[in-house]
Amino acid sequence: MSDGALGLISYGQTRLLVDDFAASYRFYRDVLGLPLKHETPGDVPESDDGPYACFALGGNDLALFTRAFMDASIGAEHRPRGEIDSVVVVLRVEDVDKAVESVRARGVRIVAEPVDQAAWGMRVAHLRAPEGTLIEFCQYDD
Repeated sequence: MSDGALGLISYGQTRLLVDDFAASYRFYRDVLGLPLKHETPGDVPESDDGPYACFALGGNDLALFTRAFMDASIGAEHRPRGEIDSVVVVLRVEDVDKAVESVRARGVRIVAEPVDQAAWGMRVAHLRAPEGTLIEFCQYDD
């Protein structure tokens, strides 16, 4: 969208949705050696239990998130693997509500309306790309 209707700021992150958070967390941290983005209390899991971790990778974020939490956040039934989301494309926007109205006007079906996610420190909304990929608009202050 070159017209700026979304108020797109940047690519937010790639978020991998996982069932076994501990195994995935140890793989990305210990096997691949990816550095955690934040090393302060509250920003990283207190243990391998998750539900979220973010790794810094060349100026981009690769995050892990427990799939059951993502399903709950968009009001989806927790489904068996194979019928589920495994990736969320996260796009940071200036104003989630305006971005949602912009894509809704273009015929996009919104999966989850804008909502404040206090635990995440951001406002989010979710939609789907034509082949079903879950897209998240997020709004947060630096």
